[in-house]
Amino acid sequence: MLDGSRRRPATTLLSAAALLLALGGISCGCADEIVMKKATPTGAGAPQVDGGTRQDVTTWPATLKYFLSDNFACTSTIVGSRTVITAAHCIAGARQAKVELGADTFPIDCTTHPLFVRDTLEADVALCYSSKDFPNNIGFENLDLRSTRIRVDSNLFLLGYGCRNVNTLAGEGELYGGSAKVFQLAALPTGHARTRGGVVICPGDSGGSAYLLAVDDQPINPRSIVGINSGYIAINRVSAITGLTGVMADFIRDWADDRKTRICGVHQDAQFCHDRFSP
Repeated sequence: MLDGSRRRPATTLLSAAALLLALGGISCGCADEIVMKKATPTGAGAPQVDGGTRQDVTTWPATLKYFLSDNFACTSTIVGSRTVITAAHCIAGARQAKVELGADTFPIDCTTHPLFVRDTLEADVALCYSSKDFPNNIGFENLDLRSTRIRVDSNLFLLGYGCRNVNTLAGEGELYGGSAKVFQLAALPTGHARTRGGVVICPGDSGGSAYLLAVDDQPINPRSIVGINSGYIAINRVSAITGLTGVMADFIRDWADDRKTRICGVHQDAQFCHDRFSP
């Protein structure tokens, strides 16, 4: 999330991965290995996020921070016994990936949406399949693929391990979240809904989840993911969210069917979901 101090043209949409365009740093696509892992409840990290509140990581056990070739970069979420969702620009081109949960390691195979475009961040969604089941005591988060869930003036709760300032990605980031209001829906099926006010995503928040209808700066219960953090426009405090509807929803359903796996919120027979969710 971002304090808005970095000045850029209002028309420029920046990815919210690790420094990428903001500092001319490495592109996520050249990473050799992705390692996703749970955060520790305490420890140093980024400063407090402007407009957001620090989150108790034990409340969000399915939300992971991850590293590209040992550099902290993005956020991801476990949404099924073998499924992780994140932003496509975070993992495109990586040769191998894994999730580390304590002493256990879970190799994963990640697939970006076939319409993903790095330059514009269109179709900025990726799914990763684990070769073995994640622990069933995590409480996997739910996806909500219904097309009516994001509207103009909807409040979204944006969650991620991002920084406070796009100039610096300090430490490994801490988990912060808060609400922002949708003011514009996606003009294209592969485009973004945009939020303004409240929190703003920034480097490290990419791939984190946007939850529906923040109430008192918290998502509704049961928690339901309606989009994935993708990019931002600093000068206007605008965040770009890839909604999980239309061609994004079709991709998610087809991906799960091909792998014969179940995703919370998508399949009624999915197990170990956070507070259960009926699509």
